Amino acid sequence: MKDLFNNKYTKANKNIVQSIDEFFKRISNLIAIAGSIFAIFVLLMQVRQVNIDNFYISHYSEIINVITICFILILVDQIRIAPRKLYIVVSAIQIIGVLLLNFFSKKYYDVYANRIIWTIAGSVLFFLVIVLNWLRLSYSRLTLYQMIIASFIFVITLGSLLLYLPLSTVSGKLHFVDALFTATSAVCVTGLSVIDISKEFTLFGQVVLIMLIQIGGLGIMSISAIVLLFATSKGSVQDRVRTLEMFNTQNKDIIQSTVKVIFLSTFLIELLGAVILFTAIDKNVSFPSRVFSSLFHSVSAFCNAGFSLYTDSLHRYSGNITVNVTIMFLITLGGIGYPVMLTVSRAFINKIKGQRYAFDVQARIVIFTSVLLIVAGAAFIFFNEYSNALKDLPLKEKILVSLFQSVSPRTAGFETFSYNALSNVTIGVVIFLMFVGASPNSTGGGVKTTTLFVFVFSVITAIFNRPYIVVNGRKIKDDTVNKSVAIVTLAIAISVLAAFLMFYIEKSHSMMPILFESISAISTVGLTLGITPVLTIWSKLILILLMFIGRVGYLTLFMSIGSINKGKYGMIDLPTSDVTIG
Repeated sequence: MKDLFNNKYTKANKNIVQSIDEFFKRISNLIAIAGSIFAIFVLLMQVRQVNIDNFYISHYSEIINVITICFILILVDQIRIAPRKLYIVVSAIQIIGVLLLNFFSKKYYDVYANRIIWTIAGSVLFFLVIVLNWLRLSYSRLTLYQMIIASFIFVITLGSLLLYLPLSTVSGKLHFVDALFTATSAVCVTGLSVIDISKEFTLFGQVVLIMLIQIGGLGIMSISAIVLLFATSKGSVQDRVRTLEMFNTQNKDIIQSTVKVIFLSTFLIELLGAVILFTAIDKNVSFPSRVFSSLFHSVSAFCNAGFSLYTDSLHRYSGNITVNVTIMFLITLGGIGYPVMLTVSRAFINKIKGQRYAFDVQARIVIFTSVLLIVAGAAFIFFNEYSNALKDLPLKEKILVSLFQSVSPRTAGFETFSYNALSNVTIGVVIFLMFVGASPNSTGGGVKTTTLFVFVFSVITAIFNRPYIVVNGRKIKDDTVNKSVAIVTLAIAISVLAAFLMFYIEKSHSMMPILFESISAISTVGLTLGITPVLTIWSKLILILLMFIGRVGYLTLFMSIGSINKGKYGMIDLPTSDVTIG
């Protein structure tokens, strides 16, 4: 009996020691990642010395010494805890690389060409440190949902520092909160901006911006798949099952092929969009600028980001059929979601082959709701504003403007007509379209079309006293209905609360522009009634939080906090009780 007790005690102590060791390993990885991001920031600060009195430029020698010492300690510790010999070799090479960087960067600092070389070399070195530590961290006990959120935070942080660089702006000066706001808006594919990116950002800054948009556009679904593929034993069984469900499959091998299709289709669609836009925009500028502008707007449209290289968004092309149709087509494809795109593609291919292929319930709901919202929204804007805001436009342009302003609020953020010119009733309809947003597993935000569909039909089902929702002969799960109600309620509550906070912070005289801004942020739309650039820092921080919540998704955010308490909600059912409502 005593031996049994001692064995249990020893095992418990080992578990505690392992938990502590695992905790410190994760801390080591996080410090290495954070330190590497800071080191890249410091190195890039030296390239374009707009202000020689800048702290990071004038104290470079001291800062690089501190970075070197810290990384030697971190890498030595990683050698100590390395599970394989390969990790020891890699860490040793990294130590040598940091020492060489310290030596050469200080010795050849005054030569600009050499400064460019060691800046690139050092940035590559620290980026490899980031990647390796991120992969090691993915094997920790963080759940998939926590890893997704951490991924977004990591990219936003790195993007903020890159946009904060003097290299990114024409003036060489940008407030860090504005850099953080812009990076968050890009990664969360929102499009809200406190600065004019066409005038404020250099080519480097615009390239960083479009890369952040592309990463954010590929989004949660692809990040989940990548985490699952790189970490085969990662997370709980429940986490892996949820990820498989995202792709509507129970086969992990199918996910690998699906991820390839997602990346390939994304780049092909964006390339096709860029080629078409190239024929219609910026005909008076140089060939390289025209290519970049076409590619930028194509990526921004497909990712539903809404960033434009024009101060007036796309107002100058309000009557251009090619630009309007192409942008709307890209927005719609990006917004219906990859699973639906794959379903439609398979159905089209099978029809060509003469084979039968039925749409699943999700595809039917997404297509039906999307078409209904676009047509109804366009019709309302057209007829309600026909003799008002649109009265001076020819019929063709009235139709294009109405249709574009119905598609764009579905989380895209482009505009070909000023929303300030629209009536309050039309603005209310636009707010509703923004609130709904795109579809699940897409590049867009909002509560999603499927959520709206299930929510509305749950209300209809309750009114007519039906036991459940039926779509195409299939019963919608009660769990799905509960989640739809929760998401709609949370979205309304968070948006309204944020709007009230911003209303008092800004001491505004009207709630409509504030509410519009709040819904636009949490639905990752990017439309504004013109108040974004004049907001105070506190309101900007609120919008940053809203954009982040809207992009990672309500369920992802709350599932990252914890899992089901199986002890409380186990297999044993509890007695039921009636509660009178209504």
